[in-house]
Amino acid sequence: MLEIEKRIFGDISKYHGKVKLFWDMDGTCASMEMHMLQNKTDRGFFYCKRPIKTIINKMEKFQKSGAETYILSFCGYNYQKEDKMKWLQKYCKFIAPDNIIIIPRKENNVKKAESKQTLKAQYLRDYVVDSDIVYMIDDNESVLLGTKEELPFINIVSPIDFIE
Repeated sequence: MLEIEKRIFGDISKYHGKVKLFWDMDGTCASMEMHMLQNKTDRGFFYCKRPIKTIINKMEKFQKSGAETYILSFCGYNYQKEDKMKWLQKYCKFIAPDNIIIIPRKENNVKKAESKQTLKAQYLRDYVVDSDIVYMIDDNESVLLGTKEELPFINIVSPIDFIE
């Protein structure tokens, strides 16, 4: 078992009911590789992504062990949220719909943050308290660092840390 897994499982057993894992979607549990649809604005773009099964299996193991498991992901527009929701219903059925947070960055009703790097922190504030043990797993280092700057109590992790 990898060190990060040992740490998370240790926190789950020690702080039962207090561990929350926030997983990014694109590049973390869904592949960012090119596919048939070339443009992110094409309908179906996100639904066509290849699942990264190693990560999804680990997500499910943590969830079954007692961690609250969330998806925290960006999309350009609200209509792209439908694609992501369909993808998650297909590959991540174990995640409760209420635990899926998809942020349409270009819509008017989106919370305003100084930058993309701190926008996830704005949303995280609605789901965590200081006593929670929070892990944010994201492939975008600048988003991880920006979130950590805004919310120093969270643990930031790259999805690469879960690959053997």
